[in-house]
Amino acid sequence: MWEPYHKAIQSVFPLATIVIDKYHVVQKVTQALDKVRKGFAKLKKARFLLLKGYESLQDHQKARLEEILEEYPELACAYYLKELFRDFYKLTDYDDAHDLLEEWIQLARNSPYSSFHKVANTLEKWKAPILQYFLSPYTNARTEGTNHKIKNIKRRAYGYRNLKRFRLRVFLECTGNTNFDPIA
Repeated sequence: MWEPYHKAIQSVFPLATIVIDKYHVVQKVTQALDKVRKGFAKLKKARFLLLKGYESLQDHQKARLEEILEEYPELACAYYLKELFRDFYKLTDYDDAHDLLEEWIQLARNSPYSSFHKVANTLEKWKAPILQYFLSPYTNARTEGTNHKIKNIKRRAYGYRNLKRFRLRVFLECTGNTNFDPIA
């Protein structure tokens, strides 16, 4: 969701369908919730409970979260916006997703939080590539995971002086295959 990147992709691959990775969209929404949470000094330790998906919480965590939301009703509105948006990516139908996104944008704009207003404007601007996910449900997770693995290999080795050995280690750990010509 960065205009220069979008323009670069369009100029190099004019026929490509652009799909915004759902991770980055959900990240924007959770960051908006976190900005709201930071307005409540006593909730420093509640960050995990608020940002994690409700269905992933254990029973005692759910009980604590419900106590927090009862004590801070202003925060409950922001939390429910986040949870409603998480439901967006559970949908499978494009039209249902379109309707829920429209509804969510209106709810976020009507909320008392400027952080959610900004996210609503961003989602409105990038609506087409966000919804494209429901026609082409691909993410960048595998590539991001491989890049993370490579960074960890480099970090564990405190750097490699020999590029061939580094490439061999990356190939081995990322594919499990030892038949690799490091010169290529």
